[in-house]
Order: sequence, then C-alpha cells, then structure tokens
Amino acid sequence: MSKETVTPNGPEAANEAPHDSMTLLGRAGGSDTPAIEMMPDPDLRLMLPMRDGVRLDTYVWRPAGDAPAPVILWRTPYREEVLGWARLRQLRYRDHGYIVVNQLIRGTGESEGEFRFSSPYERTDGYDTIEWLAAQPWCDGNVGMDGGSYVGLTQLLAAAERPPHLKCIIPQVPAVNYFRELPYFGGAFTRQHTINWLNLISIGSLAELTGGFVSTLPILAQPDWFRRLMMRPAIDAADDVLKGDKLAHYREALEHPTFDDWWRERSLGAEDYAAMDLPALFITGNFDPSLGAMGAWHGVAANARDRDDRQLLLGPWDHGQVYTGGSSSYGPHEFDAAAAADPFPIRLAFYDKHLKGKGNGPDLGGKAKIFITGRNRYEVFDAFPPREVRSLSFFLASDSAANGEYGGGTLVTDADAIKGDPDRMRADPAMPFAAPLTEALGRISSLDEHVRHIDTLLFRTEPLAQPLAILGETEVVLHVATDTPDADIVAHLAEIRPDGSVVELAYHALRLRYREGFDREVPMVPGEPVEVRLKLTLSAHELTAGHRLALLLRPDFFPFVDPNPNTGEPIATATRMQTATITVFHDAARPSRLELPVLESARP
Repeated sequence: MSKETVTPNGPEAANEAPHDSMTLLGRAGGSDTPAIEMMPDPDLRLMLPMRDGVRLDTYVWRPAGDAPAPVILWRTPYREEVLGWARLRQLRYRDHGYIVVNQLIRGTGESEGEFRFSSPYERTDGYDTIEWLAAQPWCDGNVGMDGGSYVGLTQLLAAAERPPHLKCIIPQVPAVNYFRELPYFGGAFTRQHTINWLNLISIGSLAELTGGFVSTLPILAQPDWFRRLMMRPAIDAADDVLKGDKLAHYREALEHPTFDDWWRERSLGAEDYAAMDLPALFITGNFDPSLGAMGAWHGVAANARDRDDRQLLLGPWDHGQVYTGGSSSYGPHEFDAAAAADPFPIRLAFYDKHLKGKGNGPDLGGKAKIFITGRNRYEVFDAFPPREVRSLSFFLASDSAANGEYGGGTLVTDADAIKGDPDRMRADPAMPFAAPLTEALGRISSLDEHVRHIDTLLFRTEPLAQPLAILGETEVVLHVATDTPDADIVAHLAEIRPDGSVVELAYHALRLRYREGFDREVPMVPGEPVEVRLKLTLSAHELTAGHRLALLLRPDFFPFVDPNPNTGEPIATATRMQTATITVFHDAARPSRLELPVLESARP
C-alpha cells in the first residue's frame, strides 16, 4: 500500500501540517485544516496478539542492515490519518540505528478490542508488546519507550508491570491524576475536553474534528457544539457525537464522580511508582497546562529508590512542543530560540546510553534542568523541588471591593496588614463567562479579559522593588462561604506588567464539594465559612522589578470546565441550576493567602 499526503479538504487545503500537535489541532476542522504527511510504508505491519487474543495494529520500521538493534516503542490512541506520525520525525531514530515501532492501543484505529481509558489492559498490553519485540531476531533485547500525553501515560503503565526487557522510558506531559486534571479538573468535569478527546481518537481524519479541540471560538461559533456544552443532563451531551466504547467511557466517567475503585483500577499508586526502577527522563514545559509530569515525578521520587539516571527537563514549550520544539516566543514571553529547540538530541543521547551503552547520556548538568521565564535561561538543580526554594506567604487584603481591575484587592506579606471586608463573586451557570482560550489545549497566556469582568476578584501587590523568582507549585489557601450547596473556585496566579497586561503564571480549580478529598462529596452548608486549598500548576518564572504579582479568583472557567449547577445534585444527571454567590474572607481569624515557592538562588 502506497502512503501519500492526506489532504482532508481537497487540493486547495494542501498546506504543510505543523510539527507540534497543539498547533495542528488549533487549525482542525475548517478550510485551513492542514494536510497530514504520512509515514513511508513500514517494513512490517502486523496484528500483534495480546495474552487474551485481542490483536493490536503494529507498525515496524527497521534500520539498514541485518544486525539486531534496540527498539523504541510508541503505544498511541492517535491514528496516523488524524494527528500524523511523520510530523514527529520518528524515523530519525532509525537513521541512528534504532527500530521504530508504533502500536495503536486496543479499541483505536484498526486495533481490536474495546477502548478503556487507562485500563489494566494498557499495562498488560504494554508488557506483552515489549516482551514480544525483545524476542524477535531483529531486536537485540533492549526496548525503550517514547511519546507524550496519553503516549506518555502508556509508558508509565507498562513500566509499572516491570517487563524485563524495558530498559528506559521518556514520559512527556502524561496525565496521571484524573481528578486534578482530566477528566475532572479539581473535581470539575471537563466536558469539552472529554468529548473532543474521545472524538479525536474515534474519527478517521482531522477534518472531522469540526468543533475544534479546546479553543473557545469554534465552540461559540457552532450552535451544535455550544448546545453540547451547556445542555442538561450532562450525561446525555455526547449521544449525538460519540459511539460505542467511546460514548461508554464518557458516560462511565460521569457515573463515577468520586475517586472510587473504578478510578483506582485506572490510576497509578505507590506500588506502581515503586516498580519504576529504571532510567527515566521526565519532560514537561513552561506552557503546558497538564499536571501529570510533575505528578509522576513526585510519585516516583516518593516511592522508588533514587537514581542518578532519573532526571527532569522543563523547557519553554507547550503540550505539543515538548516533543517537537518551539520558537523564540510564546504569547507575551520572548526568549532565545535555542532554548526552545527540538529536544530530539537530548532524547537520542538518553537512548544511546541506556539502550546501546553508548556515551554518557544527555548533559543536563544535574537532576533537574529548568527553564525560568523572565530570567530566560535554564538553571540546574541537584533535586526537585530544589533545596533553594522557600515558601513565602502573600495575604489577601482589600481597601475596597476587589472586583475587577478597578477594585481595591491587595496582596501583602505582613499578616498584620490584613484588612478589608469579605469579597464576593457570583456564578450563573446559565450565563458563564467564556474564557478566551486561544490555544488548542486551553492554555491562557493573557488574562486581560478576566480582570475586566465584575465577578473576577483581583488581588495584587504594589510594584515589586526587586525581582521575584517563583519555582514550584503555589498553594492557594482560602476561607470561603457560599449560599448554595456547591460552587467552583478558579485561581489564576499572574504577573501584571507596567503596560497593564496580565500574564498567567499558573492556575487550577476546585469544585467545593471535593474540599475534603476527591473520594467523597461533602455539600457546603450555606453561609458557613470553610478553609479550602488549591495547588496550582507548576510555575518557573521571575517577575521583574516594577511588575506586580497578582491572584485572580473566579467562579467559573467555561468552556474548559463544565459550569457547576451549584445545586449539589449529581453532575451527571442534574437538570436544575441556580446562581451561587461565593464569599472570600480575609481577616486575622481567616487569613486567605498564597503560599508561594520562591527561588532564593540557583546555579546557572
């Protein structure tokens, strides 16, 4: 079978596909849908049987010559005709003497079986595939794994099974905590992403992704998609777009709104991380909205023995660029293009050492190599979190109501300076504020529109007298009350520049029924203040002197987060909605605050 460029919308749309997946998805579904460049025919394509007889569509590309060689394996749910494989330039590994293997996981593409998100089959299928590959006469017995997002997750699930011939992994931006990121973001269901991602792994071509991916404009511009995201009950919202096992997963995810045994079976636990006693390079990006790379890093660090060949790399990339590289800017951030270069040479050096016994591995300089925006350089640490980080508290206060950019909300470091009456914001689930998400995976680089909205509470410092470097996951501690049984709080850590622009640094959300843990739902008692904690996404940024640190609080995050009906009823079946008022207290007895991870020094 000869493979050619797939042009989804005819000859007039034959434009080059971007290398990174997020830019590709951002251009999907319209007249500008990129052409998908296909890989050359594999040397071997087979339906590889697993232990239960289910066969998985597997592609093998071998280097020149007859000598056995090591294998680099990708286990993916993404069809080549949809996201493209050639754009990843995987065959560069073949040019360096590696066998390249792509396998579609069960229930996707031509692979048999039913798709089950992060199910135990992902573990055993990974194990069976690795051991089959290692036993082939053209393999020298050494297998590594590569890839990002769900393909990063399949590496971790396989590694947890300890296949004897899996020698190393490079998990990039995986998802590992399904109630902190996807499909529940701080307990709030991500209806848009869940429908679109399941649709993405169902369709036959990129042009079929008509609702975009997680950007706002395709949703607001298409009545059918807007209806899907607003209709009640939520459990019926995907009935006209998903089918079979993909629809079943959408419904099952909603039918299990707490971290119960169904989710535990799909999650990595302490014993799984302890089993990952092998060389591993974790890669993530400053502009990636996911939490999984850090979650997996912390999980392995807490449970597996320490290893010098377990390292962390964070570069100026987003969710897709971690694999393909970026450019000299991202949103308002500008830096040396070399910093965002394609990380392929780093991955290659890692595989050369651990699959071929060649060289010393990538020269990262230490345990963790982190790009710090603002400083616009990489810095190296002997541990992560670094020993050079300390916690600094910034307390919420106000001179007048903190609503919007003209409000009087402040951030102060002196607890004695806390003052002001409680502040309030309203959430109307029938008319949510539409966050201007312009990136394909929902990463906001500008919060300018947020601060103009009356139901945004804005707390900010005075202009900083000296630079302030943040490195780590900020914790937001709030004392709140509601007048409804449930509500959402979304927190954005931000930098306000002298020109007035508001640049996001980190964010997260909490559906308040989960304030005591994701394994239970505890309704709010109207009018009763409670303390809640939100751990934000990772920040690696230095604010310049003269800039301000800011915290924005909102009651919604549409369309990325499903609007909360605020009634406390089951999210899957709720049909009734009501407006919620959330009160945020900041006084001596209830000191709402930021616990900021501040970098005091670093080794260049």
